[in-house]
Parts: sequence; structure tokens; C-alpha cells
Amino acid sequence: MKALLLLLSLLALQDKKPAPATDPEKAGPDYRIQGEYANGSTGAQVVALGDDKFDVYILAGGLPGAGWDEKTKTRASAKTEGGKTTVSGDWAGEIADGVLSGAGDVQLKRVVRTSPTMGAKAPEGAVVLFDGTSGEEILAGGKPAKVVDGVIWASGTGGFFSKRKFGSIKLHVEFMLSYMPYARGQGRSNSGVYPAGRHECQVLDSFGLKGENNECGGIYTIAKPAVNMCLPPLQWQTYDIEYHLASDGKPATMSVLHNGVKIHENVELKKHTTSAPDNGADDTPGPLHLQDHGNPVAYRNIWLVELK
Repeated sequence: MKALLLLLSLLALQDKKPAPATDPEKAGPDYRIQGEYANGSTGAQVVALGDDKFDVYILAGGLPGAGWDEKTKTRASAKTEGGKTTVSGDWAGEIADGVLSGAGDVQLKRVVRTSPTMGAKAPEGAVVLFDGTSGEEILAGGKPAKVVDGVIWASGTGGFFSKRKFGSIKLHVEFMLSYMPYARGQGRSNSGVYPAGRHECQVLDSFGLKGENNECGGIYTIAKPAVNMCLPPLQWQTYDIEYHLASDGKPATMSVLHNGVKIHENVELKKHTTSAPDNGADDTPGPLHLQDHGNPVAYRNIWLVELK
């Protein structure tokens, strides 16, 4: 009986967790603390966990893709109490007014990075799937995608599929993760980009994590990213993907830039992603698919160039 009451209490608490935030202005005080901090020689990533708690990762050299040595990473914890956010553990300090301060007068300022390919315009001859106006070329349930304030949201759609099928392509897509501080793992703003509908480049809020094949930038179950370039949720991010169909007995391949940083180069794709929506032969065209995994994830500025 006690076990049942405990379970019911936990379920009741779970029901009180806030819905995913899709607007930075309404994301709450923890969101304004979460983010990236840097001072030129050191970087830090502060990850909100809900209930005024945070994971803090101190990175030697700078932020991922911007100086971090990709090896030295110190983990600490932070908590907000009485209006003050204190960092403790292997690195101690505090966070206030957009500054992470530590021993020895170390100060790291909060920064908001923008991908160098953000807003990239479709070149002449490109196929524009979504430019913020019409959803005619990217379908949900066989109907044009619903456009809200210039973006399309994957949640509740069953996923998006390009109207046409494509072979080898260069693809540009921009996405924004929702803010879900209480969620963990695959439940934290999950979606995915599937060229030809067969091989997934994972979309997930894995900001601050190690960078695995099932995290943001991973080619799901096949290859982890060279570096975890996932930015905090509610910041727009970019994928620039080059995808080649299988040919001449060689498997399909994928190269990926995440927020302008190369995280995969000519990765051989010898199997399909689990539950891939198109399991056709790898030397045949398929639709671009954007996954609906039940979490709000926004997309915009989607275009591709067909390769011969």
C-alpha cells in the first residue's frame, strides 16, 4: 500500500511539471541562467535541470568548436536559493547578472552564439522546401505543413515529408529545441532529420552532454559527432548535410556541419535508422523526413541542392 501511495505521489508531481517552453520570454528564471559562458581562455555550459538546479561544465580553452581542447571538462553543480545561484563541487563560484565567477577572480560572461550558416540563402537552382511562407512542399499527413509565425512545429504532425523524393543532396535546415528542463535523455526535445527518409541525424536537447550517436548531431546508432555542438534550447541552430546515395557497390554516406562545425565526414551508412519511414534500397531516391517524436521542435529555412 505504501509503495502504491508513493507511486501515486510521484505521478502527481510529474503532472505538475511545466509544459515545454517555446518562447524565451516565458521560459522562467532558470532559463536565463542556463547557457554558455566564456572569457577567451575558459568556457562553461550551464544546463538547467528544473527546481532551480543546474549541471555546470567547465571547459579548458573555450567553448565547443571555439577553443575547447575537447578533453578537459570539469563537472560541478549549481543551485539557486534566496535569489543567489551558487556553484559547488570541483569548481566553485556563483552566477549573477550574466556572469559566472570563480576563485582567483575568474569571470566568464554569458554568450549567445549564432551559427555562421544561419539564414543561408538558397543558391540558384536549389529546391526550396520551406521559406517561412508556404508549407506546400513539406507535408504533414499528406497535407501542407501548418505555418505559425514563419516556422513549422514537428509535434502533433506525425512528422514532415517532402512532397518530392530526392537522391544525393546538399541540405540546409534550421531548427530550434524547446526548453524542457525536467526531461532527460530521449525525452528532451527530440526530433530528427532524415535524408531520403532512411538515416537520421538526431535532433535532441543534448546541450552540455558528452555527444553520442543518439544525441544531437549523432547519426543515430551509427556515429557520434566529432564534437557536441548542440546549443542551448530556444536558440536557433543549423545543420548543413551532404548526403550521397549508395552507388557502385559502396554504401550511402553523410557529412554534417552542426552550427558551422564539421562533426561528420563521409560516414558510411551501412544500416537504416530504427523505424526509418522509408526502407527502400539505398541507391534509390526518398523523401526528406523531419521526425515528430512528441516534443515541440521548430524548423525553418529548409532547402537543398540536388547532386549528380
